[in-house]
Order: sequence, then structure tokens, then C-alpha cells
Amino acid sequence: MVSVGRVRQLLAATAVAAVALTGAIAPATAAAQGTQWTYYGKTGPKFWGSLDPDWSKCSTGRQQTPINIVPSRSRSARSLGSVAQQRTASFLPKGVQNGFKYDCVSTKGCGSATWARVKYDFVQFHLHIAAEHTLNGAVMPAELHLVHATKSGALLVVGVLIDVGEPSALIAKMLAGVEKAVTRANPRPFSRLPISKREWASLLPSRRGFCNYRGSLTTPPCSEGVTWIVSRQVVTASERQLARLARALLDSGAVVMTERPVQPLNGRQVVCYGV
Repeated sequence: MVSVGRVRQLLAATAVAAVALTGAIAPATAAAQGTQWTYYGKTGPKFWGSLDPDWSKCSTGRQQTPINIVPSRSRSARSLGSVAQQRTASFLPKGVQNGFKYDCVSTKGCGSATWARVKYDFVQFHLHIAAEHTLNGAVMPAELHLVHATKSGALLVVGVLIDVGEPSALIAKMLAGVEKAVTRANPRPFSRLPISKREWASLLPSRRGFCNYRGSLTTPPCSEGVTWIVSRQVVTASERQLARLARALLDSGAVVMTERPVQPLNGRQVVCYGV
């Protein structure tokens, strides 16, 4: 596990490397619509709730995400794979404010999740650097979010923390799908990214437990009522891969740590499951 200081050193080194990328654009530039917000300064997390009338929950909400995860004794034996399953499918990267996401574009769907007898469709995934959730107070270098939704708009998000370690073939593939469109002098259009069920299994610890709580979106409008499933097992990516991710999240040449600060628990219960 790396320290917060090491995460910032990693990003600082990436900023130096970025100077050589003349004409590089950020995903935010490709999708700069609506009220503008950032992760720093007068439009950062502390001020989100005042930037737009529809974002008041960012300041007043009592069930906000992310939180510090302190794994408790398992309530029962249950694996992450019993909640969420991914299938072989295609995703299309899309630039959004302060980052990018990968939308499911397979007509037969990309997977599903089931919780409390409600079924959700796997609709998109994205990455944050550094991680948004902390684990026993420790900050991880990155976090993967798999977003699931019902037709009525209810959301369930699976979070997987990423530490520095062995490289991940799937993360390398995810990065390759956006780098040509983000960190080039002559950006190319985003192209479809096929991901097999086996590739998903290499990254998601489906046989390990997880922790569940009720939270919110981690970006404006910070809507609450989101079901969060956070894996108890941390996966790894290489330092080089994390540097590439940071470079892909550049905004006008500055490295952005795309994580919202940890929010108060406010009496919420975090329930953990094991195997």
C-alpha cells in the first residue's frame, strides 16, 4: 500500500511528462457542457453545493459518498460475484467533465447486479485517481466504479480499490481505449472497447467479500439513494499504468486527483460480507 504522499509524487511526475504533450486535450474539453465544476479551487468539492441549485445535496446531504471503509466482522458468507456479474461485451469511451467513462454499447447488455431482490443493468464504468473510498483511513492510488441502473433510475455502484503492484492487463486495455483520443496532438475519436468475461474476472475479485452501505453519487449533483458495494479485496496496477491514467485525466496541463474527499458517516451502517 502506498502513502498519500507517494500518490501525489506519482501524479507530480506525470505532470512533468505531460509538458511534452503539445496540443493534448482533456476529456472535459470534449464534453464541457452544463454547470462547470472541478476537484480543486472555487469550483471544487467544498463549493459544489453552491454552484447549481440542483446540487444542494453536495452540501446538505446526510448520506454522501465516499466514506472511510472499516471492514467489520462478516455478517454472512457472500461473495462479490453473487451480487454482480459481467459478460463479454463492448464499451464506448466518452469524455465527460473532469474525466471519461465507458458506456455499455452491447445490445444484449454488459452484465447485471442484484441486491435486495432488485435487478440492475451494468451501464457504464469509470476510474478515479486517487481512490475515493479510503480503507481503514488509508488512501489508495485509484478506484474502479461499475455503475448499474434500473429502468426507473435506481443506482447500484460496485467499487474496487486499486493499489500499486503487479500490472493489470485489463487496465492496460482500458487505457489504450482512451489515450489515443486524449493524449495526442491530433486526437482520434474514441473507439469501441471489447471486454471479455474472462478479462473482467482478472480484475474483479468475484470470490471475495464486500461491504455495503447507502450513499450517493460522488460527483455533482451528489444524488443520494445509491446502493454501494465495495470489494474487500484490493487489486493492483503498475505504477506506470497509474501514471498513464493520471495523464489521461489531464486538464489544461494540470494533474487532477479525481477524488471527492471522504464524507461523514452520519450514523449509517456499513455491513460487510465474507466468504
